[in-house]
Amino acid sequence: VTPEVAATVGPPRPRLYYERFADVEPDLSKPELIEGLLDHGAMSVLYGESNTGKTFVALDMAHAVATGTKWLGREVEQCAVVYVAAEGGGGVKRRFKALRVKRPSQSPPPLALVPCTVDFSGNGADVRPIIDLIRTFEKEAGQPVRLIVIDTLSRAMGGADENASTDMTAFVKNVDRLREAIKAHVMVIHHSGKDKARGARGHSSLRAAT
Repeated sequence: VTPEVAATVGPPRPRLYYERFADVEPDLSKPELIEGLLDHGAMSVLYGESNTGKTFVALDMAHAVATGTKWLGREVEQCAVVYVAAEGGGGVKRRFKALRVKRPSQSPPPLALVPCTVDFSGNGADVRPIIDLIRTFEKEAGQPVRLIVIDTLSRAMGGADENASTDMTAFVKNVDRLREAIKAHVMVIHHSGKDKARGARGHSSLRAAT
């Protein structure tokens, strides 16, 4: 930051601060990433049974956001997107290729695939490396990443127990670290449990944090 810019923005805000009642104003200047579905800087969970098309839906959303195209008639804000295929990326690569064939464009959209296993359990060994990787992509894309997809939760937990409070809480905390560092919405792909009425499987701290 140049001295001239620094003089206009003032000193950096401390990590902890307060706002007086009369001064609290929400930031309504930013539209939703996908109207009525995905908000800026939030966390969501897209879940369902195995082989029901969760990855297809998530990738379709990611492509719509990267291209600024309406998604199922809903308005979309265009921004860069990173798709973390923690299951290895083989099937997702075929779907990326299919998207290029089905929806050709003159210039490639700012949509990147990370076809690698990641560990967001415990202390989050891969949180910092993923943040650094996304920063590199942002420089290449020339715009900020505002949507990150993690596919799937179970693979990103690095073998931790998704039914244990401590393990799920650690995972959510590491997702928060990523979300706050990049200022992006993080969508986690997950599976439903045996009892469909209870929603996504795993400890309830996931639902509470979403």
